[in-house]
Amino acid sequence: MKLKDWLLLVVLSIIWGSSFIFIKIALREISPFMIVFTRLLLAAIFLLAVCKFRGLQFPKSPKELFALGFLGVINTAAPFFLISWSQQFIDTATASILNATSPIFVMILAQFFTEDEKLTPNKIFGVLAGIAGIIVMVMPSMKGGFDLTRMGPFGILCATFLYAVAGIFAKKFKAIPATMVSAISLAGGVIFMLPALLVIEIPDFAQLNLITWVSVAFLGIFCTAVAYLIYFRLISSAGATNALLVTLLIPVSTFVLSVSVLNETIKSNDIKGMMLIFTGLLIIDGRIIRLPTPGKKVWSEPS
Repeated sequence: MKLKDWLLLVVLSIIWGSSFIFIKIALREISPFMIVFTRLLLAAIFLLAVCKFRGLQFPKSPKELFALGFLGVINTAAPFFLISWSQQFIDTATASILNATSPIFVMILAQFFTEDEKLTPNKIFGVLAGIAGIIVMVMPSMKGGFDLTRMGPFGILCATFLYAVAGIFAKKFKAIPATMVSAISLAGGVIFMLPALLVIEIPDFAQLNLITWVSVAFLGIFCTAVAYLIYFRLISSAGATNALLVTLLIPVSTFVLSVSVLNETIKSNDIKGMMLIFTGLLIIDGRIIRLPTPGKKVWSEPS
């Protein structure tokens, strides 16, 4: 990758890593639902304006619009809510590490639902290492019987599973500009959440602290809308595989911010789990270790 791509990668990891910090701060005054709804609303408005400014053509097929709206439910509304809900009970560092497991779920789902992304020895060993890391991190939550407050790690894992499902589902929209896919899917997420406004308690926004306003605004504009634009720019210039390196950098950014801003303490289980998950992702990626695939030569004999 070029220096510019590496800089974009670092910037993106800081932006997405900071999202866990801003969620934690916003949770002090408003509910997970309102955090997500406001975040999606701001991001959808921003990206729809970007699409209009660029002169992009909106899809006209109701079926296509509905499918994009559904993508917004499984890729933003539901996972964002699960992450925000989970962060009521777990540290930001723990949340960011577990959030990095999405590629592991993608590998598993791709085996059954795609024709061109089957499991290879690298992917199998990477998935197993990732699962081992997950087990190390969730084991403390499984002690002492069922308790809703102990379900935080599982909420994050459900969110990352939905991200993986969305990643497979989104392949059908290759012909639509990525910015348009993001804008319409975010709007779909907002529409999906609208009915709940009739039954949930709406906070008195005028009484919220400035830091809460800043946190929610940053989540919507930067951590969602701007981050998506950077991510797609990175994919176009460095490729999807290189762009996925951000998965490894996000927990590092969150670690630094959680310790320096929130004064959180990093737990030993988090470190152990992170190392196993990172190892799994690197094996899946094949940059560090490339295992031989049956039926294929990985080296050529000297002539």
